[in-house]
Amino acid sequence: MKHSVLSSVVVLFILSVLTPLGLAQNAGAAKPFSAHDILFSGPELDFFCKYMLDREFVLAPESKVTRWIDNGKIEVDFDRTVRFTNLSVSPGGFSFNVLLSVKQTNYDLDAEGKRILPGQMKNRTLIEKHTFSRSKSTGKIVGRTESICHDIPNTVLSMTRNQILFMEDEDKMVIIEIPDGFIGDYFTTGGKYKPGTAKNRTEIVVKDGKVIRTLTSETFDIDPETMKITPTGGDTTPYIDFTVLETP
Repeated sequence: MKHSVLSSVVVLFILSVLTPLGLAQNAGAAKPFSAHDILFSGPELDFFCKYMLDREFVLAPESKVTRWIDNGKIEVDFDRTVRFTNLSVSPGGFSFNVLLSVKQTNYDLDAEGKRILPGQMKNRTLIEKHTFSRSKSTGKIVGRTESICHDIPNTVLSMTRNQILFMEDEDKMVIIEIPDGFIGDYFTTGGKYKPGTAKNRTEIVVKDGKVIRTLTSETFDIDPETMKITPTGGDTTPYIDFTVLETP
């Protein structure tokens, strides 16, 4: 009886020693599971994380000039900052928010281009949501952006747009934005608004140690009765939309 009990104790001791060793060997043979193995990845996301995420961008000094909108009827003093934040990555794609803080004063102009009324302040804060995934047919990143919050009551100062995002080389990202029928509220004279939309081409380039975004925008008027869309004929010359501090 004593011999039997002793034998059982010895067997249990041997198993208690060998089992962890066996598990350790098996664990070493198999690749540990990681959530990163199934999450979305690619050069587009790498570029975004390296150069844009959680940075504050400012309007480029060369773009801090007076602008004209509403077919030259309004002169605008404009400045703003932009921050990309709240990145979320899933197996199907990624999303992030864009926070914009805008300082803007609009001045109505007469036929000779002179300011005729005191400026109307249009300062505002906006939050945009951008969502992307990869197209199986084209290989490009496709998605949409939409305004989810702003602080000017009873207006839609930003609109929903479809987006195509791709890399032209390792230091240049291109984003094409196409409106999908949503009507935005655009500034017009007398402090009022008019319906409109726009399509944009954005190029984000790392150059001379800085991240520079150049924007080309084409705007369209929308007839509120017929909903017909016509080009405004405004200036579509590219301008540097923002720049940022030295890259790491």
